[in-house]
Amino acid sequence: MATLMESPAVQIDTAPECSSTQLESFFQSLAAANESALLMDFDGTLAPIRVDPSKVRPWAGVVSLLNEIQGSGRTRLAIVTGRSANEVASQLGMYDAPEIWGLHGAERLYPDGRCVRDELLASDQALLDAARLRVRHALPDARFEEKRNAVVVHWRGKPARFIQSTQSRALKALLPYTNTNGVKLLQFDGGIELRIGPDKGDAVRSILHEISSDAPVAYLGDDATDEDAFQALTGRGLAVLVRRKWRPGAAQVWLRPPAQLREFLMTWLRLSQR
Repeated sequence: MATLMESPAVQIDTAPECSSTQLESFFQSLAAANESALLMDFDGTLAPIRVDPSKVRPWAGVVSLLNEIQGSGRTRLAIVTGRSANEVASQLGMYDAPEIWGLHGAERLYPDGRCVRDELLASDQALLDAARLRVRHALPDARFEEKRNAVVVHWRGKPARFIQSTQSRALKALLPYTNTNGVKLLQFDGGIELRIGPDKGDAVRSILHEISSDAPVAYLGDDATDEDAFQALTGRGLAVLVRRKWRPGAAQVWLRPPAQLREFLMTWLRLSQR
């Protein structure tokens, strides 16, 4: 267990590979830094998971803490999400929106509202269109999410038998499309997607190239898709798993939301105000 600096009543858990001194060292570097970066997933990290994504809202107290952290002027905030950037911006509800990397980094929404999107090749678009038709025919009872760079099948909240059947049929339908370079078939908590384009690790590496090499950086995430971001921070920053139950992976620190998430953000705010 590792105690947050100046907060002995609240503790967070470190992964077996990470000692408490590593976490304390990170916070000490944050307190001394003039520049830092706090990178975060949205669904499941800053907000509870919902079967209906349109109903997702941050946990109580999180937005006010993020507003203050951003207002301190010493931390660059960025959201890295699998959903569209504009959708998450409206649900996050901060006073001044941070930059948001949507669709795992395929689009970047700047704080001033400017949005830059990766364009798909015509051949990639044709592949995705064909995959959508095939999977919809194979799974007429499944829930789909429309993304311009991915075919997404959801089964969150369904009975175990339905999940097992849906997963098996989705894999059978989508696997033939993975023979093309750059096409990935990825499973996440509650579904599977066939995606073309960057992953969250690519977004994190882009941000790292834009900040000082000695700036403290942390990434907070909950899902298997956040592992790419965790690995992008190897040897460079702090990978933080935000999840009710521990999941083995590249994370160094484990926060149980929402209380430990709020405490982490409170500590970040306090240290960035020094």
